[in-house]
Amino acid sequence: MGRKSSSSVSKSSSKAVASDWYIKQFEEYVDASDGQIGPEGIEKLCNALKLDPSDVLVLVLAWLLGASQMGYFSREEWLSGQDSLSSATSSETLVEQLQAIYAATRRSMDRLRELHKFTHKFCREERKKNIDVETAAAMLGMLHDKQFPEHIRELCDFLKGHDTAKKRGVSLDEWSMVLNFLVEIKPDCSNYQDDGAWPLLLDDYVEWLREKQEK
Repeated sequence: MGRKSSSSVSKSSSKAVASDWYIKQFEEYVDASDGQIGPEGIEKLCNALKLDPSDVLVLVLAWLLGASQMGYFSREEWLSGQDSLSSATSSETLVEQLQAIYAATRRSMDRLRELHKFTHKFCREERKKNIDVETAAAMLGMLHDKQFPEHIRELCDFLKGHDTAKKRGVSLDEWSMVLNFLVEIKPDCSNYQDDGAWPLLLDDYVEWLREKQEK
């Protein structure tokens, strides 16, 4: 067999070092008592990345890892992120990768829908099918406020005052349709048609908004 070129050896070595750095980050923040990165470890990780825990990039990281429980990353979940993140060689480059992945996600409706749907599952309490309105409002703000500010602020105000939603929470179907609503419907809802295609929650929102606009 021929010798490997110096460039291929260099690329291989570079990848090995990067993967090694990424893997070692788990050991840096793991809680030895249960073998996971827990809330304290995630707080330390966020500090190292210079990210607020409420930054959307922290949610993107959880999504890339396929995290199953808010506030925890298992070893298996951390290792599952290697394909997307193992080329990071420092906290700074890890953040850069998360930023690039998030920017690309916002340009792809399919990927954005995946992230949006993951958020509902990620935020659900154990054995519950819905998420409470406070969590729904916080996640909508985190994910979409920069792109749809007028929609998000009104919608979050509505959710927090909607008696039915406050009692039962927001279902996955309603959550999924909210993304379609943000993309398709104008902020003043002038192109909204109550034709049965939207969930009742959004019909109620549009009615609430129109009454508010008339006052």
